[in-house]
Amino acid sequence: MNYEFQLLQFPTLLATIPWIYMLPSVLVLLKTFEVYWKEMRKKQEKHVFLLILLSQSAFLGLFLSDFFMTRLPSTGILTSWCASIAPNHWLKIIVFVSVYFNYLVLYFPFLLVIINHFLVRYGVPFLLILPICFTFYLIPALGVCRQRAVPYPFGSVWIHFIDSAFGLTNKYFHLSNLVFCMTIAVIANIFVVCKVRGARPKIVSPVLSLASKRANTSITITTLAMIIFYVTTGVFLIIFILYFGTNSYFNYAEIFRPFANDLQFFVVTWAFFLTHPVFWRSTIVEPLSSRSWFRRRFHNYY
Repeated sequence: MNYEFQLLQFPTLLATIPWIYMLPSVLVLLKTFEVYWKEMRKKQEKHVFLLILLSQSAFLGLFLSDFFMTRLPSTGILTSWCASIAPNHWLKIIVFVSVYFNYLVLYFPFLLVIINHFLVRYGVPFLLILPICFTFYLIPALGVCRQRAVPYPFGSVWIHFIDSAFGLTNKYFHLSNLVFCMTIAVIANIFVVCKVRGARPKIVSPVLSLASKRANTSITITTLAMIIFYVTTGVFLIIFILYFGTNSYFNYAEIFRPFANDLQFFVVTWAFFLTHPVFWRSTIVEPLSSRSWFRRRFHNYY
């Protein structure tokens, strides 16, 4: 293929910008892991930290796999190599990993709002296996490189698959999982936020009042980030189902889809770090308890 990679194009910018905010966020995630490993593993709120780590690690995995599936190939740096190889299972693995993490980022935030010891002990291993049930059709599939549509320039490609089992694709499996997890998670988070707001008038201590404000801010930001992620993912998925393969505004909307995923990782990672008292020793606040998280997420602050 007679193609020459050109550095100064907008896909290169789109592939570079995310590292500006992702790398500091990864450092914060590593700090969270350090705190969990050194201090939280034997404490009551260990399951909260564990699920935060699993959820944000899944988003990091989604970012990396999506980077190699769409963002990096879109720059054109792999185009000549892609043109020189036949469809194969190695490229399919990139697609599989991305789809796998797409399910995990739905499941762990959902599990976080209804956490208890039993669900963590048995739910986490189950959720790690569950995505395979919705990706079995990729077993015989082959990975291929496809030219991206306008507005991407010639030579911008992305990695996809062909020859899946029974001709199945991911869109309807993903949409059904998304609707279920979003419904449960949003209802649970709204209930908790309302309970926190209702507890405000009962607080008389200035220290606890400050703790209440921080707890409420943390829950509100986390809830908003979760709702934004579910909603934006659902919108992009529906647009994909309706308009994929056509010359439509979907091609432009697809540019912003990965950034919506990045938002969840960035906001929740920093919100948890900036608001949880374990990272700020000078703040006197009783720590969160993971026992019956849905019922006690706010009570332990008061």
